[in-house]
Amino acid sequence: MENETGGCRIWFHADDYGVTAEQSRKILECRTEGALNSISIVPNSNELSESLAILNGVDPDAGIRRVLHINFVEGRPLAGAQNVPLLVDDTGFFDKSFIDFFKWNLTQQGKARAELKRQIMLELRAQLREVTKVYDYGITAVDSHQHYHMIPIVFDSLIEILGEKEFEHLNIRHIRIPVDPVRPLLRAFGRIKGVRVLNLVKWCILKIYAGRNRKILLDKGIKSPVFFGIFYTCEMKWEVVKILLPIYKSYACKKGAELELMFHPGPLGNEQELLDIRKKELADFYMSDNRRREAECLKLIGH
Repeated sequence: MENETGGCRIWFHADDYGVTAEQSRKILECRTEGALNSISIVPNSNELSESLAILNGVDPDAGIRRVLHINFVEGRPLAGAQNVPLLVDDTGFFDKSFIDFFKWNLTQQGKARAELKRQIMLELRAQLREVTKVYDYGITAVDSHQHYHMIPIVFDSLIEILGEKEFEHLNIRHIRIPVDPVRPLLRAFGRIKGVRVLNLVKWCILKIYAGRNRKILLDKGIKSPVFFGIFYTCEMKWEVVKILLPIYKSYACKKGAELELMFHPGPLGNEQELLDIRKKELADFYMSDNRRREAECLKLIGH
């Protein structure tokens, strides 16, 4: 299913695939029963192998776009905690926030910046290898958990690595620029509820480097589909999407671009399934009832 109409391909995308095998099954129900045709794979999951087997069983012809979901947020680094000490706590788990990376990008210079970049690149290479050599997911695109890749020190490291001989064969087609255009939202003014303040703040921060990163992608021949998903992060419910989808689709088609809708279906069953059970703030995110509603939306789109 490519969802291509009038020259405009639409990616109905699920983030966070592969945290557990059961969660992966729930996400793929949105494929068998709905419109899902794209997923982001969390590379440092303990159940990556099982999740790949489930994916290939449901999608043997690789009709689903498969995307590396770079993760500096939670769990253990694949490069080994001893090799990336700046990115982890004293127990070897990721513990640096988006804001930590954002500040580093602005303040770290000279040898300190070079060492930080070296460790970021070590982990990026390890995560790429996990979904290409250890478990071949056939990825064609890259995004990231909580959008860390938008920060220049991470973005530039990623671009540099993708140009290395080891990874140039991947021929990555897409890298996400997660900044919704405003015009489609304004066209729906009065027909949907307002944007949550937190999501508006996210949008403002992500927009800071959007133009810069988009220009780099253009120079590299890598596409970034028109994006729909920040303003309504964790609120991509049917009552919102049914109004905004035709407007965003029209906007993308007029630009001759593809369109990506970001969903978070597939809740975890309990806190013990978290990649880091100490991160209670992520428990609500992973077990929110909104994930069920977003899954219902994907299924309704498919009908």
